[in-house]
Amino acid sequence: MSYSIKTIDIFVREMPPNRMQFAIGKSSQDQGKFIEAGKRRPRALLLVRLELEYASKGEKTLIACSGDRPSFGWLDKRPGRTPDQKLHDLISLVKKAREIYLENGRKFDSPFALWHDCYKKIMAYGRANGYEDLSSSYASALFERAVIDAACRAGNLSFFDMVKTGKLGIKPEAIHPELKGYHLPDCVPANPRTHFFIRHTIGLADPIVAGDLKPENRVNDGEPETLEEYLRCYGLRYFKIKISGNRGADISRLSKIWNQVLVKVEEPAVTLDGNEAYRNIKVFADFVSDFEKTLPALFHHTLFIEQPLTRLITHDVASSDWVKEIGKRKPLLIDEADGRNDSFKKAFAIGYSGTSHKNCKGVFKSLLNRMLCFYFYDKTGRDAFLSGEDLSNMPIVPLHQDFASLGVLDIAHCERNGYHYGFGLSHLTEKEKRRVAKRHPDLYVARGKELFLNIRDGQVTTASLQTPGFGGSTMPQWDALTRLGDWEA
Repeated sequence: MSYSIKTIDIFVREMPPNRMQFAIGKSSQDQGKFIEAGKRRPRALLLVRLELEYASKGEKTLIACSGDRPSFGWLDKRPGRTPDQKLHDLISLVKKAREIYLENGRKFDSPFALWHDCYKKIMAYGRANGYEDLSSSYASALFERAVIDAACRAGNLSFFDMVKTGKLGIKPEAIHPELKGYHLPDCVPANPRTHFFIRHTIGLADPIVAGDLKPENRVNDGEPETLEEYLRCYGLRYFKIKISGNRGADISRLSKIWNQVLVKVEEPAVTLDGNEAYRNIKVFADFVSDFEKTLPALFHHTLFIEQPLTRLITHDVASSDWVKEIGKRKPLLIDEADGRNDSFKKAFAIGYSGTSHKNCKGVFKSLLNRMLCFYFYDKTGRDAFLSGEDLSNMPIVPLHQDFASLGVLDIAHCERNGYHYGFGLSHLTEKEKRRVAKRHPDLYVARGKELFLNIRDGQVTTASLQTPGFGGSTMPQWDALTRLGDWEA
């Protein structure tokens, strides 16, 4: 099929303030209490509206979309630059990526081919102008998803069916020559996964038990506020715990989380996230040893440890012996260090076992990384895996598209409670809520006057997303959003 991008517009959905404080990674400490990290993103979502012309028994046009939070503080952690500078730079990079997609999308036959061409140009522009690779990946992926959504709508197929039938034009060997002879449809499930365990993130500032939250500090909006309350409300089994790089404080907090809450859960599953907290792999190895010795039961229930080292030293081949030794006791996974298409290959070569899937890092990248998992096992006998991460996914578009990706990647559990720090779907218009409630009764549930993600027995069901489009057909209410230029002003 022949395609042509006619217009790309960027809108902003302004978000209400968080209902609860959230802190990650290397937050500072004051008398043993973690203080919220510096500003990581504005209270806003970026939403892309793409108009596509396509040839299918005559010229037709359609509207497609994508979206994400501009989380500049996660994408770019370099010191010496203010949050406002980082946001300005990220928006500038997004605008440049839009120009590249418009220029190269005047006529194309394959979403994959267009992405590959644009990705190379965006990454080159980023390197030449001092951007982090992760920021460039974000800018590329924002428009990549809109193109994928457009192709799905033009073909009247779900994202899963587009992948399974090869209609996205994916050529793995164009990125990873070693994948020649491997076929993506053989590396995805026979049917899309539509049930996911929710892996509940426990931030450094999150209250664990009732005694951690003074009555005057409670939100009192009817929703859970402590870990033990979330557990009772949703029947959670999977948990993601943030660590700070302060060994004593981390072990103490892990002990409290385990002994006061998680020990009561039947077969809990835990992951740890360092968010680049460590600058020395030996110091991290000492933490792992202490963790195993001090909390053997929690260590046993820990599935993997995510991004312990800074992205600058993650791929250092000199660390390989340390990484492999730690990996024998607990698998290690990269996240912030996954800035380019070959990042997973490089990490696996020195002993890492996995990488995170995040739509904001690239959908085609994750599909190819899944294929690499098969290749790695065939060649080395070592298991490799993808995990489902991202607190930034919010309804409608970002959340739905990421669930659609997870369904193809067959990832059973995912970090998915960023909305807890807000109040359900309160950021949507009433028209959008009515549309969501009608089209996705499996995914959302009404409590009081608001809609919330429908978590039962620690799981959500997403079958309603398996309709034409990337994550279904539900669109934002465009006339209720602010154009990017107006929002900047």
